[in-house]
Amino acid sequence: MSFSHMLAERACALTLNSLPAEALLITRRATADTIGVAFAGCRSDFIDAVEDVCEVGSAGGVATLWGRGERASILQAALLNGISAHALDFDDCSTTMGGHPSAPVLPAILALAEQKKASFGQVAEAYVTGVEVETRLARGLLPHHYDKGWHPTATLGIFGAAAAAARLLNFNTAQTANCLAMAVSMASGLKSNFGTPVKPLHVGQAAYHGLLAALLTERGLNSNPEAFEHNYGFFRLFNGEGTYDQHAILDGWDGPLEILAPGIAIKQHPCCGSAHSAIDAALKIVNRHGLFDEHSIQKIEIETHERRLAHTNRPIPKSGLDAKFSVQFLTAKALVSGQICLADFEDEGFLTPQISALLAKTQAVGHQQADAYRGTVRVTLTDGRVLEGVASTQFGRGPTNPMSDDELEKKFIDCAHTLLGAEVASNIFREIQALVPDDRIAPVIARCAVQN
Repeated sequence: MSFSHMLAERACALTLNSLPAEALLITRRATADTIGVAFAGCRSDFIDAVEDVCEVGSAGGVATLWGRGERASILQAALLNGISAHALDFDDCSTTMGGHPSAPVLPAILALAEQKKASFGQVAEAYVTGVEVETRLARGLLPHHYDKGWHPTATLGIFGAAAAAARLLNFNTAQTANCLAMAVSMASGLKSNFGTPVKPLHVGQAAYHGLLAALLTERGLNSNPEAFEHNYGFFRLFNGEGTYDQHAILDGWDGPLEILAPGIAIKQHPCCGSAHSAIDAALKIVNRHGLFDEHSIQKIEIETHERRLAHTNRPIPKSGLDAKFSVQFLTAKALVSGQICLADFEDEGFLTPQISALLAKTQAVGHQQADAYRGTVRVTLTDGRVLEGVASTQFGRGPTNPMSDDELEKKFIDCAHTLLGAEVASNIFREIQALVPDDRIAPVIARCAVQN
């Protein structure tokens, strides 16, 4: 029996009735978070270029382009919404996947759901299936896959999108296997393009091609069922002999869902994840003692793992984008503002006199402790008191340290208020959170269109 068939068997065994109630909650939260960060990223100039080149919306369509004011074909919507969702690197994370699980999957199935007038229950079933497929593939392919230079959000996310679309189309095992095997030839995404607009393009491509593989399977196109394990197949070409474990991918599907443990981690702060522990440590100090100003602080000391500090040690950031990777800037901002917002990184005025004064008093050093996520912040006040906060944030707020509903709504509004206004953004967020399995999801998604 081919690998694609065995993987498809496991994917098809996941049904709405078998899912725990918590999986529906996670789907609602992931849907809101993915659409929210897409609102924040959807007006990026490079997305305009993709839309123009692909002639998106020129023939109309049934699918909503989140925040962009047009409707398009479902494939175009998967592409554009996938790019938007990852444009700011603010989308949710999976430690297993070494990447972002929702951004390749949800744009594909929400576009398809609009066309098919699917229910939220059908979307949840498809979403969980997609996330389980991409993360369990990661179990058997990482860390070598990542270390070799592949971008797992794209190269594995395509299989999440394909499996999710197959589930929403109610494919049987043979059809799902064909869809996954076809997607093998469409997988792409290299880390060499990190730091450029091509990185979010990877995610749009994964959503697009995963959906394309499902639609072509529906029309009867066949693929090689051994596309994964073939001598020239995915495992050997993308990883190499002896660097992958099929059993790690296929075993354990009767146990806890990957989506529950270790689960999906939501990014609370719109900046480099390697600085989140320091930010959270600073916020713990603020929660105990209130906000600070530059005059009350004598010294700020930051300690993060040397692996994290290697790319966040930027004592005086040169731009708003640079500030997203400055642990010094981010810690100081957290201490004086009590939060990190998207507006903090606008090139005009990001480096305020207050923050400049604090950066002159801030030092960052690296540690080599076993907990590579641990961050410590010590604030010495001018009155001599020393305040300390410690946090260990693993690529976002996961099941062990979940964001509250209020925090998630606040993030959604921060991302969407520029296009929607705070009140409308809050209403859409709450509509998504109120969805039950029998609700049609298209009306809520349609509200995510914004007039240009």
